[in-house]
Formats: sequence, C-alpha cells, structure tokens
Amino acid sequence: MNEPGLKATAAKVVVVLMKGDEADATISAIRTDRPDATIEDHGTFWQIEAPDELIVDMARIGEELGSEIDLGRWLTIMTTFVGRVEVEEGRFRLTSKMLELERPIS
Repeated sequence: MNEPGLKATAAKVVVVLMKGDEADATISAIRTDRPDATIEDHGTFWQIEAPDELIVDMARIGEELGSEIDLGRWLTIMTTFVGRVEVEEGRFRLTSKMLELERPIS
C-alpha cells in the first residue's frame, strides 16, 4: 500500500565497475545493447542503472574487449551491486525479481 502523495517507482538494478579495459568494454556493450540503461561516470568508477534487469554476457564483453574474458575476471572489477544475482556459465544476471519466490519448491 502506498502512502498518499508517494509515487510508486519502477524496480531498478545497479552495478558499479572500477574503471579499466574490462569496464570500458562492458560500458560499450551496455550502451549498444541496453539504451535504456543509465551510465554515470564517477571518476574512478562507472555506475550503471537499468530498469528491472541487467545481463552481462562475457562473450559480448569479449567482443568489445578484443579478447576472451571469463566471469571470474570480470567479477574482479565489479565493486558493488543493487539487486539479486544469478550467475550462469559466462553470464552475470542482475534482477529486481524475487528469484527465490519464482522457483518451484522441490
């Protein structure tokens, strides 16, 4: 229930990356693939905000970087995030969804 006078806001996710080649490649890919994302330059780091979900595909980052990159190497430049993380082979997914509630109980 919303209090009178308060607006409901869209669910957002945020990821922060230390600047460097891997971050530059990530920013380039996100600018192309997710034009709805907001990217802010904070001097020594990038802050990326997107509605609902952000998927970082290592194959796509490797294309921008000009060499392969694995998830472990990419994770070393990520300093913080807001959202729920799901990691798969070669892909980092950040979502605003309650993943635990969407999976069937076994």
